[in-house]
Amino acid sequence: MTTGKKRLRARRTGMERFDAILSGSIGRQLLAYAVLIVLFIAVFVLTAYLSCDSLWASKESGHTLLGTLRGVIYHFFDAGNLHNEEDFPAVVLAPVISFFGMVLLSGVLVTTLGNIVERRVENVACGLVTYRGIGDHYVVIGYGEVTNCLIRDIFRRSAATGGGMPKVVVLTSQDVKKVRAQVQSQLADSESESVIIYSGDIESREHIARLNVDRAREVYILGEEEEYGRDSKNLECVRIVRELRGTGRPVLQVNVQFDRPASYSIIQKLPFPDEYVRQDGEQVIYFRPFNFFENWARLLWGYYRKPEYARLDFVPDGEEAAGDCPLRSGMERHVHLVIVGFNRMGRALLLEALRICHFPNYDEASGRNKTRVTVVDPRMGELLPQFESQYPYVREITDIEVDYCPRRVEDAAVREMLARSAVDDRELLTVAVCLSDPDMSLSTGLSLPEPLYSRTAGDKVENNGRVRILIRQELQKGIGVILDADNDRYRHIKVFGMLTDGIGHGLLDDTATMWVNAYYDCKYAPAPGSPKRALYDRFADCRGRHGFGPEASILDLADRPGHRGEMAEIARGLWYLTAEDFRFANRYQIEMYDIYRRYGSCESRPTLYRMEHLRWCADRRIIGYRAVSLKRLKSEAFKTHHLLVPYDDLSQAEKDKDADVVENIPRIVALSGNNSNGQDGYGD
Repeated sequence: MTTGKKRLRARRTGMERFDAILSGSIGRQLLAYAVLIVLFIAVFVLTAYLSCDSLWASKESGHTLLGTLRGVIYHFFDAGNLHNEEDFPAVVLAPVISFFGMVLLSGVLVTTLGNIVERRVENVACGLVTYRGIGDHYVVIGYGEVTNCLIRDIFRRSAATGGGMPKVVVLTSQDVKKVRAQVQSQLADSESESVIIYSGDIESREHIARLNVDRAREVYILGEEEEYGRDSKNLECVRIVRELRGTGRPVLQVNVQFDRPASYSIIQKLPFPDEYVRQDGEQVIYFRPFNFFENWARLLWGYYRKPEYARLDFVPDGEEAAGDCPLRSGMERHVHLVIVGFNRMGRALLLEALRICHFPNYDEASGRNKTRVTVVDPRMGELLPQFESQYPYVREITDIEVDYCPRRVEDAAVREMLARSAVDDRELLTVAVCLSDPDMSLSTGLSLPEPLYSRTAGDKVENNGRVRILIRQELQKGIGVILDADNDRYRHIKVFGMLTDGIGHGLLDDTATMWVNAYYDCKYAPAPGSPKRALYDRFADCRGRHGFGPEASILDLADRPGHRGEMAEIARGLWYLTAEDFRFANRYQIEMYDIYRRYGSCESRPTLYRMEHLRWCADRRIIGYRAVSLKRLKSEAFKTHHLLVPYDDLSQAEKDKDADVVENIPRIVALSGNNSNGQDGYGD
């Protein structure tokens, strides 16, 4: 019994090895096939040499081992030589040799090659083939709702710069065949041919190593759609990419999507460990986090606003002659933003409004003309405590009032509030319907109280030009296209939140914020023992070497084309060493640039400086800073700051910092190469 079990185990082991060869790599299959042919020829040569005095190939040279080998090979490869054998046992052995030759060289060879081709096709279709020679490519880790939009942006950007069609390598744990079908359906044929899809786990170092990140141009870590722990896995993937990138190469930008607002908020507040971005003291990767919903909020109202969307401080119809300053000092008017749905998109819109809705007509002494934000959601009772625990000091923002309404937008009280706001000349009303269900969002946005769509003017009914309505849709096709084309009742309704936007190089470009950071770093931050000390000294040396005085800023040198490259290197080095919460502070600062530009033509400089301080206070409170009464008490670790006070309570030195923001806007915009407004300045 024991012996039988051992034999059975041996047979199983042999079959396992046989199956491993059949299912193994192409090289392994070809090697096995070659070994099999050599083995058969060797057996036949030995048999023929020992049993035959003559074989067709050995007649001329006599009975030698070499001659026998030639004879066996001739019969093995060509059955037409059988007539040359007349002696026994060669006349019997030759057909046997030819038979096995036909089997191995036709049947087995065809089967092997067919199996190789079939497996190759299947492996390619399933994303199991690795192309080791790929370089200077883009890497996308994870497949989700915005992946195809991102790939299109990569191709569009490359075409705009004359860079040709780059390779894009995608790693996903989803069904590769289905993913490839989606890619091919949404991209042009020439684009989809440049997309390579691998099957793998984003947590596996071995799988990520297949992506050649050591030779990649840029990396996007998106994570898998609807995957549990998506944000944590994306963050761990950053560390793996850093290990694989290695030192001695250009810094690799790694763009990381954080899907949950809570995760994104934490990333903005906590110091980011060096082990994720540096190795042996060298900067290996540049970590660039982003959130799809925040990006859309920026596309609506921020620095990267798409022109088809109205600003929150829009100019009502019929007031175009009043200029581009609808909230000038002394005007009794305010912005009123109503957000329907306190989901991820709704929260992103609220936070963007808290950062940018700081207007010149706000009276700090009396509190008049505050921006109003009303958030409507029947689940507010469970959603608000979570939001306020993450952003505990939002209520302390002085010039913005937020009302959290635990009702449905269809409730009579909410509809009455909307109707009153729509006809109130003191309000600029924007309603953003952010429901997750696209059909419900569309139905809700088109079923608001009638005053939001029309008003009576004399003896006619016309569009209400004092209201703007935004409706969230995943796609702009169908009804969204019809709405955009309507110029009557739905003239001021726009769809937003489409998956075809919300991600792209422009939104992730930190050039402008890099220059903002460099200016303040070099002017205000130098201190003994700082890790940036070498860069400060380099800037000071450049300033002296090029004949600039000690009062010259890094922007002064960067304004000169001959010095711009060197200043950019210094600015980039400072940016890499800046803590993540301060990077975000710089990013959010530029969101206000369009507002400063517009009101700079009709407001005094001190008014703009006051607005900047209100914006800074709001941003610090969103990040989690709390005010303290003791002067000079500032702690980045414990998020306390003594300057969270009214503008008039600041010292002149601190007011000068607010002035720096406003006065440097034209130069920052010029250096960043982003001048979407078509102007170099913003007024006198």
